[in-house]
Amino acid sequence: MGKPKKLRILFKQAKMGKPHQMYALAMRYYEGCGLEEDMEQALYWMNLAADAGYQRALDWLADYYFDDDAAVQAYS
Repeated sequence: MGKPKKLRILFKQAKMGKPHQMYALAMRYYEGCGLEEDMEQALYWMNLAADAGYQRALDWLADYYFDDDAAVQAYS
């Protein structure tokens, strides 16, 4: 069985370069909402949204990389 219609539309719009939809798709991959959790895909779509200047994606990536750096520094 294929993807639900809403998800197919979201993929289509994200591939068309719409930053909000890229962000929404990234969050679905990140949270495993309607898609299998896939951090690689989440980061791929989040970076595309951020490159397009989408502020929520920029903020999410800043938090993501800050948390990662903080964890590395805590165990160094």
